[in-house]
Amino acid sequence: MVYGGKPSTGCKNCRKRKIKCDEQRPACTQCTNTARICPGYAHLFDLVLRDQTEFVTRKAQRGNKRDPRNVRATATAAERPVTAVVAGRSDGQRPVGTLCTSSSHIASPTHSGYFLPLSLPKSFHDSPEEQAVNGFFLNYVLIPRHPHSRRGYLDCLLPLYQNARHDSLLSLATTAMALALEGGSPSTAHYRQLSRSFFGRALVKTGRAIRDPVESIKDDTLMAVLLLSFYERVLATAETKDISGVHDTGAVALVKHRGKENGKSEISARLLLAVQTQVVDHCIQTASPFEKTSADLDSLRPDAFENAASRLTSLSARLSDLTAYAYPILKNMKQFPSQEQLMSILDYAGDVEAQLSTWPDTVPNDWHWRPSHTFDSLPSQESKLYVYNRRVDIYHDIWVASIWNSYRGTMLMIQYLTLQSLGMLNPPPLSAFAYRIVTAINKVQELIDDICGSVPFNLGTKTYGGPSDRSEVRYPDDGIHKPSSDYRKSAAGLGGWFIIEPLKIAARAISLRDGQQDWILKQIERIQRIYIIKKPIDDPTSAMPSPHCPGGRG
Repeated sequence: MVYGGKPSTGCKNCRKRKIKCDEQRPACTQCTNTARICPGYAHLFDLVLRDQTEFVTRKAQRGNKRDPRNVRATATAAERPVTAVVAGRSDGQRPVGTLCTSSSHIASPTHSGYFLPLSLPKSFHDSPEEQAVNGFFLNYVLIPRHPHSRRGYLDCLLPLYQNARHDSLLSLATTAMALALEGGSPSTAHYRQLSRSFFGRALVKTGRAIRDPVESIKDDTLMAVLLLSFYERVLATAETKDISGVHDTGAVALVKHRGKENGKSEISARLLLAVQTQVVDHCIQTASPFEKTSADLDSLRPDAFENAASRLTSLSARLSDLTAYAYPILKNMKQFPSQEQLMSILDYAGDVEAQLSTWPDTVPNDWHWRPSHTFDSLPSQESKLYVYNRRVDIYHDIWVASIWNSYRGTMLMIQYLTLQSLGMLNPPPLSAFAYRIVTAINKVQELIDDICGSVPFNLGTKTYGGPSDRSEVRYPDDGIHKPSSDYRKSAAGLGGWFIIEPLKIAARAISLRDGQQDWILKQIERIQRIYIIKKPIDDPTSAMPSPHCPGGRG
């Protein structure tokens, strides 16, 4: 993650003099009192998406000193064109409208809406970025998915990328994202360091694009900003750092700037929905309110694109408002919450829970999970490594499973707030609250059992190897059909990223069955080992994870 600190919003004179600016308009008080000409204030976009090339370069150089293998790759990255591999070409250039993809994996219009009459070349070029971009499209973007699970933007990337130049902002952002994801295995770990070079170049292009009246309203620019936010989340998770959220803020500002352009096409509307989803994730993770932003985005989004996933996003926004209200009260070390405040939190939590509880009744019939007995034949000790309490559930696809776990994570956080508030009542809860305490405890156990039951579907028996599919890894099936290649690819590449945040929320529970929390922590460690996520979790109760995946549901 690249974050150089909170930007100053004061005028240039005050920043140069290193004094506080009151930001009065048209001229600040400091300049007026000292008879200076106030130069005014930077544009919002300049503050949100600053030129961080120097910062990125220094960080990459430090990484090169630690790992000599990266020196040659990083040194040449800034001079190498950003391309996807092109069949039959060896000059490294990607003409407009071409992208390499496997002939055995041509997305049908019923799944993604785009035909891909292209073939895989006989061999890959040597450059890491070309291999990473091809892997990114084949293993992440072009996997068919249920239409009701679309609340992201990756399924809109292909038509925009095919028409982008090889050195465009969108190409740079895509390459940075591809290198970050493909760098999740031991053999390609240096890709993540290389990705920083492309990320820095993309930031420079972003700053230029958002100041251009034509480029700033293009779908390509908004898509690139979303990819940069995705990149930030993936690296923040891999390096266990906080997410700055500057790109989420920039995406919202860009959407407001675009105005009516947000509804001119299906891609524009889907990008708007993706912005709303990522902002909800960020608000939940930072316990900040979503009310004002929600009103602005909802007014721009066409109703025609509502589906099961987008309905959950809208309902989940209430959780961010609840946590923004409750956490300052519950975590105030100087003043114990009053009875009135605790009752207000309980009423608020009950209202949000009641609204969210209606969501499962609105999902399509084929979204409901089914039991699988695939792993019953495994030896008992081996089975315990991958399965908890002999429960294995299978879903329509990996995205449907992730959305269910987003719902479970959201509901768990509401139950935690409820139990914490009930426990702080003084005197202790009367019999009138006893039923609510028991109900919340039982609900926590049920939700966590459901999350644990989805782990084999997300991870199979994989214990190492990064995002690539491995033939020896077993995945659950329905006993009739073997797991499809699309499912195996998506589970290998995204399964761990999708399940890690719900598992972190589940690990915070204080009353689980004997051994269940230990099993959950071992699954988190397994994901960290598979995707080379650096630091283990020391205290699962200290974090405030989002119920959604790091990628914002791309």
